[in-house]
Amino acid sequence: MSGGFDRRSFLKLSLAATAVAGTLGAAFAAEPGTYVSGGAAPAHVEPDTWTYSTCGFCGTGCGIEIGTKEGRPVAIRGTKGYPVNDGLLCAKGIYQWKMITAPDRGKHPMIRKGGTLVQASWDEALTAMTDKLKALLAEHGPESIACYNTGQLCMEEFYTLGKLMRAGFRTPNLDGNTRTCMASAVVGHTRSFGTDGPVGAYADIEAAEVILIAGSNMAECHPILFARVVKAVEKGARLICVDPRLTQVSRIATIALPIRPGTDVVLLNAMAHVIIREGLIDRAYIDAHTTGYAELEAHLRKYTPAYAAEICGVPAEDIEAAALLYGRAERSLSMWVMGINQSVNGTIANNCFHNLNLIQGKIGKPGCASFSITGQPAAMASREVGGSSSYPGYRAIGNAQHRAEVAALWGVDPAILPDKSPSITEIIDAILEGKIRALWVICTNPLISLPDQNRVRRALEKLELLVVQDAFATVDTAQYAHIYLPAALWAEKSGIMVNSERRLNLLKPAVAPPGEARTDFAIFLDVADRMGYGHLFPYRTTEECFEEIKRLTKGRPNDYSGATYARIEENRGLQWPIPDERSTGTPRLYADGRFNTADGKAVLWSVDPVELPEVPDGEYPFNLNSGRVQEHYHTGTKTRKVPELNHLVPTAYVELNPRDAEQLGVGYGDRVRIESRRGEIEARVVVTSQVAPGSCFVPMHFNEGPVNRLTVWAVDPFSKEPNYKQQAVRLRKA
Repeated sequence: MSGGFDRRSFLKLSLAATAVAGTLGAAFAAEPGTYVSGGAAPAHVEPDTWTYSTCGFCGTGCGIEIGTKEGRPVAIRGTKGYPVNDGLLCAKGIYQWKMITAPDRGKHPMIRKGGTLVQASWDEALTAMTDKLKALLAEHGPESIACYNTGQLCMEEFYTLGKLMRAGFRTPNLDGNTRTCMASAVVGHTRSFGTDGPVGAYADIEAAEVILIAGSNMAECHPILFARVVKAVEKGARLICVDPRLTQVSRIATIALPIRPGTDVVLLNAMAHVIIREGLIDRAYIDAHTTGYAELEAHLRKYTPAYAAEICGVPAEDIEAAALLYGRAERSLSMWVMGINQSVNGTIANNCFHNLNLIQGKIGKPGCASFSITGQPAAMASREVGGSSSYPGYRAIGNAQHRAEVAALWGVDPAILPDKSPSITEIIDAILEGKIRALWVICTNPLISLPDQNRVRRALEKLELLVVQDAFATVDTAQYAHIYLPAALWAEKSGIMVNSERRLNLLKPAVAPPGEARTDFAIFLDVADRMGYGHLFPYRTTEECFEEIKRLTKGRPNDYSGATYARIEENRGLQWPIPDERSTGTPRLYADGRFNTADGKAVLWSVDPVELPEVPDGEYPFNLNSGRVQEHYHTGTKTRKVPELNHLVPTAYVELNPRDAEQLGVGYGDRVRIESRRGEIEARVVVTSQVAPGSCFVPMHFNEGPVNRLTVWAVDPFSKEPNYKQQAVRLRKA
């Protein structure tokens, strides 16, 4: 790579602020000269302006400042003193300014003519889009139209889109790619606590005596949060890691439990069994604040450590030790992400985590939490203001009273508001059945990110209208688009994002969008006006929109009433609920033991695991797992535009255990063909003991080795979240 910048140089930079070699995670970026400007370029560029903003990657929600010179981005630094990251940034955060000026940024709308997307004016593109949508509405009704969005818009954009689709188009077919990462957490929270919403705060990580991390390679996926875990361990906290792979997290764990894929529910039930058996419960809390304990206690009797060991593939004494370590601590914290959620057992596994903490009274207290970590920068905002599967203010789609409340605030007849919300997999099936004829895809890449890509491809080919709205004209899904709309990136817009600890923070535009690209907010309002729905949108700026959002959250669990753009920036983020202008936010939910259920009590769920949709067999003997690496994000649409990140991890690969590699006759760097019952890909081999014999791991970021060509079309029965983590494959040398 030019300038002599290589992985070793990057490691030196990245490890400046973390105690664990290999976390690749954090760089101090708050003092002059310590941020990265120019990257591999020979000369440092000093910004002339720094703009307050929020990181556009994962749900950690790091405070950043965007450095510009003469109106062009040249650097990013972490905000010193910001409560989330205190100046630290991960690999992606450091370099995200480089994607703003990527050569394939979409600069003009395009319309497909003669099989090719050609440049068009905004008027031509939006007229073609809205004329077709009007025709479909007239001929086939609202359910012929669908929208699939992202977890990367700002709050005001999610709200406006939800209002447009449900009160304007009156279609139920609105979903987001948050379905593929956080839906099981949403339903898990709702089943246990009454509504969605993570209960803890990041400060609880460093206050905990014992930390349980499950289904998350946090060192790669949430490195700034992992830096907090490292600090806690250095101060004496004990760490329990549950993960089929050997990761940076498991390497510093007191107890590592490399369970068989898909056995999380059994393990968590066994831990709860031990805690109950040893009397490590808070009976007064259980009686006062929960329901279902007697049933749970009886249900868990069979889940002995010995019983669980046979299923999970780890020693019974290790399960026992983990349960006792967690149960005997005064302050215990559990965290999990996609390894738990992306499974047919995702929702009930979330309920098992909540059970574990509720029976000990470890909710709403410092150093204690049942803490689901979010994957995308604004996925929480989408969940809170009706961007996909709910109405604003955590109102349920199927609740008539909730729909009536929203209708009154919007000034519409409640009868027009949809009472259902199909998932994206149901939307794809409906396209294939001919029921849905138009799909508007916004800032996401379903051709690469959804399971069973051949199925998705057939659906996209069948559509009468596919509109792709994205910052990059080369996004994979656009190859099937009839209309492409160029959108702004996070650094080019204003609005609010919400992170995993419910912290609202502000985006402020540092640069203008390239060419004719527009913010998603502006595009939504233009479409609404052209469709004749403009009367639903009295606001014209994101700040005016936020004032309307506040009215819909007043008195709701995610009350924003006391927040303003100015207060959010002044306080460097505010954690909801924020009920009035005297409030500085709420670090933890349910500190009073009252939950958002009809009787005010949390529900303890007695659950058994459901059968996995596919397990290894004689024909397909390997279990395939997929996930992220620190240098890239989702389908690589943004991070693969950054030379430094792409140099570090340039292409698709598959991790194989040395024993399996030897049996297959392959070595490091060899190419193998990976086949499932749905398709095949090729990837280069990385021989490593990080994966167990009989398992393999493929990152999800690479369209030249798209792992989701292999994944099974199966979903969690409660959340409809796809099962990405367990499928059967076979490998052979290419």
